[in-house]
Amino acid sequence: MNFVQLAIPFFILALLVEFSYGALLKRQTYRLGDTITSLQLGVLSRLVGILRLSFSALVISWLVGKLGVVTWSVDHWMHWVLSFIAYDFCYYWKHRFGHQWRIMWASHVAHHQSQDYNLSTALRQTSTDYVGFVFYLPLYLLGTPIEVIISVGSLNLVYQFWVHTEHVRTLGVLDYLLVTPANHRVHHAVKEGYLDKNYGGVFIIWERLFGTFVMEEREKPCIYGIRHPLNSYNPIWANFHVWWETLRFSIRAPTVRDKFLAWFRSPAWTLRDESGIDEAASEVAKYNPLSSIFEKSYTFVQFWIFTGLALALQANHLTMPRDMVLIAFAWLISCVLVQSMWLEGRRYFHLLEWVRLFALLLFSFSAPLLWTVNESGPISSETILVFQAIFGFSGFALVMNWLAKKSGLKLLKA
Repeated sequence: MNFVQLAIPFFILALLVEFSYGALLKRQTYRLGDTITSLQLGVLSRLVGILRLSFSALVISWLVGKLGVVTWSVDHWMHWVLSFIAYDFCYYWKHRFGHQWRIMWASHVAHHQSQDYNLSTALRQTSTDYVGFVFYLPLYLLGTPIEVIISVGSLNLVYQFWVHTEHVRTLGVLDYLLVTPANHRVHHAVKEGYLDKNYGGVFIIWERLFGTFVMEEREKPCIYGIRHPLNSYNPIWANFHVWWETLRFSIRAPTVRDKFLAWFRSPAWTLRDESGIDEAASEVAKYNPLSSIFEKSYTFVQFWIFTGLALALQANHLTMPRDMVLIAFAWLISCVLVQSMWLEGRRYFHLLEWVRLFALLLFSFSAPLLWTVNESGPISSETILVFQAIFGFSGFALVMNWLAKKSGLKLLKA
């Protein structure tokens, strides 16, 4: 069982509770642009699964079959407990190499880009993890059933959600046994002494065994993000900027050996300096471009519309024609790109929003001509009406904002 899917409503509720608690204490840890980007990355990490060719599943199936591995019984509770512990051990090493090899950091970096630390940061997941499965191969080769790995792995991920908060300071002895907010804040910090520590998912004991444990110090507050801040709310760029940077390093490297090793160097490595940590300033101003109250409000609403449609596509894509799935996926990608342009105040974002909306309207009218539209078909008449309602609501909001500006009621910059 995949517990992540079941936990999604509880994740959203917990975000609301933490946001409200921060507002009550007047110690808010959320900023709209950063939060929406984190949540967009989380939704995309789930959505991209509909396009994957299951390369990892093919490799694992071939290897298990080739070696004649026999899976053990799932009936004994001790097997589940041992699998849970073993999974966290494998996760520790995957996570640790995710900070030490560029080919893995290129994927994992998305989780560390936020300059804030709250529960939305936990949902800031990558869509480009194509290598990490190799660290779980020992579990498969030991005969662990696939349903057990999925279950304990999703439980591991669900556990990690709650430790992404600044409102829980210390938990006493538990800080030295389990991954808690105090020691996971260290993992997200970029200050010297904190950098690249505390890799565990559930148990902090691995840090004690392998020398990577550091406890948060009250007089040394954590500063979050990455050494070179992303300075963008674009979730697509967030997923690919280190891949692009490493590819450039690999192409420019003078020898074939260096072209290959560029992918396995430290994330701090550059062509100019192969030694030491890049001493980029970490205490920089948080990225926070100006946008109007309307722009923020409109983007917030559009994000939840996007999320609902993305989750619906993920749930129903197997019953839909492949060309329809690809068209829907491409339109959803356009949603997050345009949303990021709204949040960043980019040029032409109003024009591109109208293009995105008219594309949805065109799809709603052309769908009945291209595919079967009925309750048992890939798309229903109610769905078509939902698309047209989204166009109507969004278009009305844009027109009213335009009229307000024309009449001199331009909304103030936030």
